[in-house]
Amino acid sequence: MQNSNYKAPHLLTVQQFNKEYPVFTIGTLRRLIFNAETNGFNKVIYRISPTGGRGKILIDVAKFFCWLDEQNQKGGENYEKLR
Repeated sequence: MQNSNYKAPHLLTVQQFNKEYPVFTIGTLRRLIFNAETNGFNKVIYRISPTGGRGKILIDVAKFFCWLDEQNQKGGENYEKLR
């Protein structure tokens, strides 16, 4: 049974994300993905691997920009603590 209120997330591959938002380079995105467990980026990405090995990484666009905003707010808080 399908939920008619469900809105599928807008998911992009790393390459597609870079093409749509070129300010975020592929290298930057890969570094964020590599450190996802420590930087909180794991809540932005979906790891798809039917075999359990290396698979496809998809970025949820809305979650990415929420995460980016959170990082920006944390930076502001850290700046205030240094003053």
